Amino acid sequence: MPKEKKRLITVLLLLAASSAWAEKAPLEYDAFDGQVIGARAIGLGEAFTGLSADASAPYWNSAGLALMGTNSFTVCSYLQRESNAKWEEVIKSDPLRGGKLAFMSFASPNGALSIRPLSKIATDTYTNENGVEQWVNKKVNINELMLTTAKMYRENVFTGVSLNYLNGNLSIAQRTKDASNDVSKINVDTSNGWSLDLGIVFVPSPYLSFGISAINACGYMYWSDYDKSRLPLTLNTGVAMSLPQKVTFVYDIKKIYYADHDDLTTKHVGVEQYLFDLFIFRAGMSGENWNDPDKVTYTFGMGFTDKGYRLDLAMKRNKIRDSVVPEQMNSIATYVVSLSLPFGSN
Repeated sequence: MPKEKKRLITVLLLLAASSAWAEKAPLEYDAFDGQVIGARAIGLGEAFTGLSADASAPYWNSAGLALMGTNSFTVCSYLQRESNAKWEEVIKSDPLRGGKLAFMSFASPNGALSIRPLSKIATDTYTNENGVEQWVNKKVNINELMLTTAKMYRENVFTGVSLNYLNGNLSIAQRTKDASNDVSKINVDTSNGWSLDLGIVFVPSPYLSFGISAINACGYMYWSDYDKSRLPLTLNTGVAMSLPQKVTFVYDIKKIYYADHDDLTTKHVGVEQYLFDLFIFRAGMSGENWNDPDKVTYTFGMGFTDKGYRLDLAMKRNKIRDSVVPEQMNSIATYVVSLSLPFGSN
């Protein structure tokens, strides 16, 4: 065999081996989930796949953009969290660790440009075993830029696609100390990634709509020092039924497929009532098992809308999961606000 071919085969084998042996990035399984966005959707029990005809559609169902009546700028923020538990317990399952901004978008019936933080985590761990001290500090910061387009595919059928760019950084500082050694290490890694979201909305009548969306239908995060991370696939199916009395009922089923964690399936239901075409009241519930009160989240909301302007407030109440003291299942009340403003002309 010629030397050139031998060298080529050797290089290919080395590349394959290095890829196979690459270490996985030390991320939490939900590092790419971000916060649920939209005070209107949260007030409806986070059931919005079949009703997402506003500027939050890039998150819920990209096809919903095609049903918007006007151009709109929206911003969603988590205002406050109340609980008798310690702050560390309250935010430990929050990928933004208490961060305020959850979503911002400029949207029209044809497309949208959106920004969404996915992770903002900083953790410290300290152990002391057999005279060996070990301290580890880890920081993860991941953000997503979403470019969405939507159109009417055929009568009563609307489709949408989001192409998303992700950027992140991961820093780990370690110190190991015993009677004879004191070693410190710092590793900073950056990453870029992409994902593709797909959505469909079917509206057979003015009072009924169905929605299906695949979030991260395909997507990866590429690190400099670690193996690539596959983004979790989220499948949403939902239905929305409106009555002439200006009452809307919604129901969703969500399933998340994680690469390194058990799949998660949740059910969501909500109701919305309009008063005088200006004021809206909402209530809903969601969870893995509605027969277990500790696994159910209850939501309430209200809103005001006029001439394309919309202000929505929501409150959701749930129990702390995986508490340090399991018998003390403290509840958390989380308050969310969304503001939508019209701009330009269609």
